[in-house]
Amino acid sequence: MRYFLKLSYNGYYYNGWQKQLNNIFTIEEEIENKMSIILKKKINIIGASRTDSGVHAKLMFAHFDYKYNIKKKKFLYKINLLISSYIIIHDILKVKNNVHARFNAKYRIYKYIISYYKDPFYKNLYFFWNKKKKLNIDLMNKAVNIIINRKNFFLFSKKDKKIINYNCNIYYAYWIKNNNYIFFFIKSNRFLRKMVRFIISICVEIGLKKINIYDLIKKINNNKLNFNINIPPYGLYLIKIKYSKKIFL
Repeated sequence: MRYFLKLSYNGYYYNGWQKQLNNIFTIEEEIENKMSIILKKKINIIGASRTDSGVHAKLMFAHFDYKYNIKKKKFLYKINLLISSYIIIHDILKVKNNVHARFNAKYRIYKYIISYYKDPFYKNLYFFWNKKKKLNIDLMNKAVNIIINRKNFFLFSKKDKKIINYNCNIYYAYWIKNNNYIFFFIKSNRFLRKMVRFIISICVEIGLKKINIYDLIKKINNNKLNFNINIPPYGLYLIKIKYSKKIFL
């Protein structure tokens, strides 16, 4: 039988979602280890997304296979008792055997938080921004509209020999300001490595007027983007993943 896990995590203390060969601390590894103890069998999970080191997830799904029926209430109690305090498993759901947590996702939404208010209790959950460095939100929205008006995002991601398809369908991306906070939202059918933070970094450069819109267009047309990722990962959240209701049993 195939199951979905519905979960959330604070990624600040982890080296990303995916297991690493050098045994560094990852979310996937932490969950698999605790599930293997509870289910008395080696468990491998596959996540709906591979969030980078330091990135959070308000909502994440992962699938795994287990041949026995799992008692939901008992399982959720045990797993949340054993697992790190930075992870919570909200639910376990039966799905059809051919369903894949990553490939069957219709879309994903990410959110980035910039705050003008410094709070020591939440310093690892958003990017604190000094008010003296003004960000022009209108220019940032112009920049992101230029960026997402395309299919191929090879220029806007970390290059990976394993990736042969750099096409993404971005449904929307925009910046909004609300009191002491600036929020960025982006929705797409898929995201490439470092893609969201790279796009945000370009927008920040535009918002600071370090580069103008025309220079950005020129760089894109010439396939020469020499920006660096200049914003920390801990302001980024995976907030929604959408599946068809037909996949659930």
